[in-house]
Amino acid sequence: MALPKLNDKPKYELVIPSTQQKVRFRPYLVREEKVLMMAMESEDQTQMFEAIADTIEACVDDEINKTALTSFDVEYMFVKIRSKSVGENIKLTPKCGECEAENKVEIPLDDLTITLPVTDLMIKLTDDISIKMKYPSYVEILDKEILNAESATKQTFGMILKCIESVMTEDENMMFKEETNKSQMDFIESLSSTQFDEIRKFIEGIPQVSYDASYECVECKHNNEVMLRGMNDFF
Repeated sequence: MALPKLNDKPKYELVIPSTQQKVRFRPYLVREEKVLMMAMESEDQTQMFEAIADTIEACVDDEINKTALTSFDVEYMFVKIRSKSVGENIKLTPKCGECEAENKVEIPLDDLTITLPVTDLMIKLTDDISIKMKYPSYVEILDKEILNAESATKQTFGMILKCIESVMTEDENMMFKEETNKSQMDFIESLSSTQFDEIRKFIEGIPQVSYDASYECVECKHNNEVMLRGMNDFF
């Protein structure tokens, strides 16, 4: 007689932020948690993100294109799945900024939301040249040139290369990824400071899971704030 299968049916729903697709999911199980723990212990960011994406794919019952998920899709979906798997609150022990006493703070994961900014994906560079931007997939974020960038400047340039979808003139629509790396860099380096700033603003505005909380120190009554940003703060 075969042993019964436990907890393998979807019980909850979430909406993928970038596509607004509603999907059903189940909590992750011991087999997924084991992989997540091993990835976390490795301290390898690529391994951690891939383990998280694999967990999402395993837990979501509906058909999704895992590699097309944006970085903030993965962050949001994992936090929601985690909340139903190991608890709906994250317990933190931040130190007071005034007296350094430890405090206990709980972050309700179900309260986390992602709001896509009202941003025009089209950036007009000149009267006859525009570029169309896109949010990078989590796979693109894992590019070694971005993760292992020697400086913030090189990381920014790497992100820009991933976020430009096409360059449009009056006569052509050129897909950026089809151009050589040299051609892409020559194009970026030919921008004026004002034009480059418009692109950088888009990069800086890419959504991420975030939560701001305030608490009063149990010792000195000083008001403190806790700011969580991105996957590392919620894993």
